[in-house]
Amino acid sequence: MSFLLKPLRGIGAAAAIVCAMSSLGAAALAATDYPTHPITLIVPQSPGSVADIMARAISVPMATYLKQPIIVENRAGASGVIGAQLAARAAPDGYTLFVGSVSTHGLLSGTQANLPYDPVKDFRGVSQINDSPLALVVNPASGIKTMKDLVERARKEPGKLSYASAGNGSGSRFTVELLRLQEHLDMLHVPYRSPMEAVQAVVAGQATLASPSLPSVPELIKAGRLQALAVTVPKRSPLLPDVPTTAEAGYPGVVFTSWTGIFAPANTPDAIIDRLNNAVREALKDPAVIEHIKATGATPVSQSPSEFDAFVRSEVKKWVVAAQEAGITPQ
Repeated sequence: MSFLLKPLRGIGAAAAIVCAMSSLGAAALAATDYPTHPITLIVPQSPGSVADIMARAISVPMATYLKQPIIVENRAGASGVIGAQLAARAAPDGYTLFVGSVSTHGLLSGTQANLPYDPVKDFRGVSQINDSPLALVVNPASGIKTMKDLVERARKEPGKLSYASAGNGSGSRFTVELLRLQEHLDMLHVPYRSPMEAVQAVVAGQATLASPSLPSVPELIKAGRLQALAVTVPKRSPLLPDVPTTAEAGYPGVVFTSWTGIFAPANTPDAIIDRLNNAVREALKDPAVIEHIKATGATPVSQSPSEFDAFVRSEVKKWVVAAQEAGITPQ
């Protein structure tokens, strides 16, 4: 019996090795041929949001490079969790990509309990796309024209002013939380499904304040439908040169930079990740894309996959600590 079992075990092991090698060979072949059909790019925010703007700006030149259409699919809700979870569960074949951000791959780790995906383990970074400031904005009819006006009004009317955000784990919430906690203000947080819904709430007078990424609101500011109080970066934005930074406005502790980038599901083959990275890099060399991104107040940024993965790991650690220091309890 034992004599017969040994050869059978050997045959089984050999067969397993052959199967594994065949699978690896098939994966390598698929990666070499990639892509052979359209790619879906999931945006976890609504149309008009910064993630949507960036996705649509680079999808066309990326599609030209890859010789396949890229379909932008908006899956908004829960501060980006809905879209991120959907992308994390997709097949790791390069045909479902995700536009992640400082929210989905940073802030949510510190502000949301039981996050249904792991921003590090469930994704592979392709490349960052941009950095962009946030703007603190109010409805002009509020009569609030400066940061000091806002703080003084909040102190005189505790609990009456409200701030709209894209959800508990969004940068639009975190920025105002920094101001609220540092100045000991009593303000009502009103979460919405997406950044643009939060902005529209301020435009409609349903909320006092919002802090969206600058690329999503310049036209509303220029049209007089929003009053910009400050931008959340150390230097003024060329897009709004007359708007002070938060430091210039007297609140140097309220600093926040947003970013977006492209991700693929974990276990996506290296060859596919590298090809996608090349596509992003080529797209970010396109003068029209560069001009489009800069025109929205953002800065184009590209990285290697390993650099982007390291950046995301550092962002997750940073924002977990920052949320704790700010006194934000995961919900």
